[in-house]
Amino acid sequence: MWLPFLGLVSLLWIGSGVDLARTTSRPPERPTHLGNSVAGHVPEPPPTVLRVGDSAPDFSFEAYDGHVMRLHHLLDQGAVLLVFGAREADLARLQRERGALLDLGVVPVAIVDSRPGSTGAMARRMGLHYSVLADSRGVIADLFSAIDGERVVPSWFVLDGHGHVRGGIRGGLPTIDWTRVCARALALPMPGVAFPTFHGARAADGRP
Repeated sequence: MWLPFLGLVSLLWIGSGVDLARTTSRPPERPTHLGNSVAGHVPEPPPTVLRVGDSAPDFSFEAYDGHVMRLHHLLDQGAVLLVFGAREADLARLQRERGALLDLGVVPVAIVDSRPGSTGAMARRMGLHYSVLADSRGVIADLFSAIDGERVVPSWFVLDGHGHVRGGIRGGLPTIDWTRVCARALALPMPGVAFPTFHGARAADGRP
């Protein structure tokens, strides 16, 4: 009786990069930078953590206008910043930095543990003018290992325009501004700041 069900679950998760065997109840962890192993000894395998250079798992979501879209539609606009587990204060901070992030070529996206109707109402109430995605079942958070049992873990990921992970932390949001975080992850200068140039260099024929 259980074999068909287990086969269906395995089929649905093929290629998602999510470890089905991961523990569903563990004490809160310290923030884990991408590329680091989870500290401590646990009897179950640790959650699959995306590393720098990995391809981010694609996912679908329902936009405010009712259209179903996928992550690659966001990536068509440029690099993407995904933020999980943000509180209202964090969402407001992301709104304040929206312009600077867009100037950097980064599309801010918050994924919240809420139903679509509640998410839209909150975005309108707070005056949020960036993508806020409803993830009441934790499906997207689970794909990015930003969930511990039934609790969403504050986490963030910076993806380049090709969908590759360029930076992120599972277990905490940054204390510095998002624009600086994304600029460092993508190796870009801050908006309005050019890369340093080296003066005095000459061409092979001696011209400056």
